[in-house]
Amino acid sequence: MASLKKRNDTYYIRFFAKINGERKQKALSLRTSNKREAQKMLIEYEEKFERGEIDPFNGWTPKQEVEKKRQQLRGKYMPLHKAADQFIDERSQANETTKKNYRRHLDMLEDQLGSTMPVTQILEKDIREFCFRNDLAKATQASYLRHLKVFFRWMHEKEILKENITENIKPPKIPDKISQKTISREQLDEVFKAFDKFYKEQEEEGHVTSKHQKRLWFKPMINMMYYCGMRASEAVNLKWNHVDLKGNPKDPDDLGHIRIVNTDDNTTKSGKERVIPIREPLKPWLEQWYKDQGEPEDGYMFPSSTGLNQFHGMTAAALSRSFKKFVRLADDVPDTIMLHGLRHSCATDLLRKGVPIHMVQKIMGHSSIDVTQIYEHLDENDLKNALKGID
Repeated sequence: MASLKKRNDTYYIRFFAKINGERKQKALSLRTSNKREAQKMLIEYEEKFERGEIDPFNGWTPKQEVEKKRQQLRGKYMPLHKAADQFIDERSQANETTKKNYRRHLDMLEDQLGSTMPVTQILEKDIREFCFRNDLAKATQASYLRHLKVFFRWMHEKEILKENITENIKPPKIPDKISQKTISREQLDEVFKAFDKFYKEQEEEGHVTSKHQKRLWFKPMINMMYYCGMRASEAVNLKWNHVDLKGNPKDPDDLGHIRIVNTDDNTTKSGKERVIPIREPLKPWLEQWYKDQGEPEDGYMFPSSTGLNQFHGMTAAALSRSFKKFVRLADDVPDTIMLHGLRHSCATDLLRKGVPIHMVQKIMGHSSIDVTQIYEHLDENDLKNALKGID
């Protein structure tokens, strides 16, 4: 058997055994001050000791075990996909959502560089080209880099790489003010104008010849996110059986609601399910989309971009790229606006219209009122409007 002991901020593993009828113990440094890591090593080494694979009383040390693993990792070369798998496996302290995020970013890197690319041949310029593409919002660029920095730091610590090639790459500057990330209704209409203009030109030039090529889902989906404050992952995973377009017939003000639920494909950030009332400007958009889709009872509300299979959803990344494309084509819409800005805009708009902050919190699905309070950014016009008529 074995146990842990901490001495001078370093964890030691103590082995106990009976040798020639005499009870003996051996303490060996694990060379870590991290309790979780020490507990993980305790379980691994204790099992190996009981199976007779290691003998701490005859020269074996944890350092030898670590070096053995490093030699296995080094090899002549390690392909990117193998390093990514090893990295994800070792994220024992991370929850499933975090692991999925790492996996998604590493899969995208593999798509760009090739899954068999030796990690020793990846250059700093490869990371810069992957993270700082012009079609990505600054916040998305920062997110890509943040995830890759953790991955490449891990490879450097494991001595798979001699140096951390991301160490000197700095993230882009992101606007600090929420007001710089929000989009007004007028600006959103400009995005829709850019959308219409683009597909009109595409049709005239013969590049778009069928219905599904026109992204007919774009306007109803973007409007829904704007008026409901949904996250991209929630929007792409929404299904018709979670949408009530009828409301309460006895209450003319009840226009229906949308339920955001936890599913196998999506988990809400706070872990809590919520109900979002359908607002009046959104209702016609959703009713028309429901009619255009053949009034389905099940399946994705917004299927894949082809729209040919109601049980095949689109991805949040594809949705984000589509939105960003038309933001760039729109007149008088700041380039700082990204898809998540629709969520910021919803919270801001509700607070400006006087909806109590605790109700906005529930609609947005925030874990605490503190998160909702960041949207209480009042500008000069807000203050003037609030004071109108009080005297």
